[in-house]
Amino acid sequence: MKHIYKGLFRVLILTPLLGSIPAYSQILIDDTYTPEELAESLIGTGVTISDVTIDCHAGGFAFFNCVDCNVGMDSGIVLVSGPASEVAGPNNASGTGMSMGGGGDPDLEDLTTSTTFDACIIEFDVLVNSDSLQFDYVFGSEEYTTYVNSSFNDVFGLFISGPGIVGLQNLALIPTTTIPVAINNVNPLEYEEYYIDNGVGCTPFGMSCSEGFLTAPYTTDDYYIEWDGFTTVLTARTAVTPCETYHLKIGVSDAGDGILDSGVFIKAGSLSSPGVTISYDYDITGYPEMIEGCNNGELVLSLSFAAVDTIVVNLEVSGTATNGLDYSSIPTFVTFYPGDTSVVIPIEAFTDATAEGVETIVITGELTCAIASGDSIVLFIADSYPLDAWPEDTLICPGESVTLQASGATTYLWTPDEFLDTTDGDMVTTTPEETITYTVTGYFYDCTDTRNLTIEVEEPSADAGMDVTIYNGSDTQLEATGGATYVWSPADGLSDPNISDPIASPEESTTYVVAVTTDLGCTYFDSVNVVVLFEPQVYIPNAFTPNNDGVHDQLNVLIFNEVTPLDFSIYNRWGEKVFQTSNMSSGWDGSVNGVDQEIGTYMYIFVALDERGNEFTLTGTVTLLR
Repeated sequence: MKHIYKGLFRVLILTPLLGSIPAYSQILIDDTYTPEELAESLIGTGVTISDVTIDCHAGGFAFFNCVDCNVGMDSGIVLVSGPASEVAGPNNASGTGMSMGGGGDPDLEDLTTSTTFDACIIEFDVLVNSDSLQFDYVFGSEEYTTYVNSSFNDVFGLFISGPGIVGLQNLALIPTTTIPVAINNVNPLEYEEYYIDNGVGCTPFGMSCSEGFLTAPYTTDDYYIEWDGFTTVLTARTAVTPCETYHLKIGVSDAGDGILDSGVFIKAGSLSSPGVTISYDYDITGYPEMIEGCNNGELVLSLSFAAVDTIVVNLEVSGTATNGLDYSSIPTFVTFYPGDTSVVIPIEAFTDATAEGVETIVITGELTCAIASGDSIVLFIADSYPLDAWPEDTLICPGESVTLQASGATTYLWTPDEFLDTTDGDMVTTTPEETITYTVTGYFYDCTDTRNLTIEVEEPSADAGMDVTIYNGSDTQLEATGGATYVWSPADGLSDPNISDPIASPEESTTYVVAVTTDLGCTYFDSVNVVVLFEPQVYIPNAFTPNNDGVHDQLNVLIFNEVTPLDFSIYNRWGEKVFQTSNMSSGWDGSVNGVDQEIGTYMYIFVALDERGNEFTLTGTVTLLR
């Protein structure tokens, strides 16, 4: 119930009784819902409702949808001690509310010291599937803040009754207290952490407040609802007996008079009985999987409240891993005894030395009296922790360095130590001279695992071909192999120095070096010798005059390059050998055993080795003259 901030007398400001607010409002109010539809909108997990009744003036109950508003919840039901339509913002009136002429409620009057008016109450039965029941709500009022700690203490209640509960219990309590939520108990002066001011403020004087003037944005932006103050989103929660039926009574009323209004928002889908929850604590904190032989843990089944009676929770175990074979056996049920809040089941993942990949354990807990009353969890079992190492199967050039890395463990050991700069750490560098396989062992708590990395050093593949000998003025084709590209040097005498098989025609003996680059980018070198020979130059005169005149008296063989003579023989016309020598410094004087030979034509045979060591023969005739 909202009042003019001066507080000297109460002025009634009328608002429309019925009808939805215009579509432009940030909170949409729909008062066409039936009581059953409103109750059903509250249903969350683990509850079933029945026997819905409502005792409220026309237009006092509705479904709300918070498109963009400051209530703190997106949708639900609203019960108001006046018209529900008055909730829509902005907060631009000095007082909103009206007397609906309705009576109060005795249960609500037990929560206040004043007479109640215009009560709006919804009641229904709820079957709970677990050990707790809860729902979220916000209480708001136009009585804020001028009438804080006055007799105009508008009130509401969230009452429950049923098995294990004595009488009628109010769940609308300030958190961690037994104090009811009401104008005089939650406000800027008391438990202010649960209060939200909606523009009016509070200047304390004594135990009361003096309101300020409403200003923008509260008065202009329909993000702000009409009421001057309301609570944060609070949760009503209580312990119940699973599979029992309880009665809920939710109501709000004016107190002291029926003018300015109050109301309660209850969040859609928040009425729930969540049942047993399942969690898992691993040996290795924060690690998301069980690991065979080294990361086990405990399955923890928890209740929201301590059990007041014996509760049996059935466990359904499935997944790709086999219960009792891949891990320690999980029972088909657990029992909570009175006072218990949790049950712990140790689980050990067995080492089986079989590569199975990641396996799953799916555990679902359900109370014996109802289905879909519990929680489920999926656990994963890995053969080993995910040690990773890279690069794998790497091919490098001779002399090249490569960095090896690993991850997933806390410490590492690399073996063998050949060519490594270090043997520990998650990153090492190697410059191998030959192909080698390294093993990295990772240590992760009590877990160990290994990975192998092979570094292959490419074998030098350059081949320039066999050495070759040519005569001056001739050529030869070179042929290199072992790469993708080729570069010959020197380029002199080559048809193309950038191909594998150029034509070589050097003018002198030359050593050609070829640079061979492979597809990997490695460059290797080889060489080939091209020896250039000149034709043997041997001169044998075709005539001589052995007449002792000092001119051409002997027949001599003249040699002009590297020729090794073996034999020089001369024959007469009857085939008789008349001269033979291997010493080219001595020649034939035209006689045999001191007897001058007759004038005529003689045949010679010259045998020698050229500079390559090849034997060659020259034949011809020579004329003896006198």
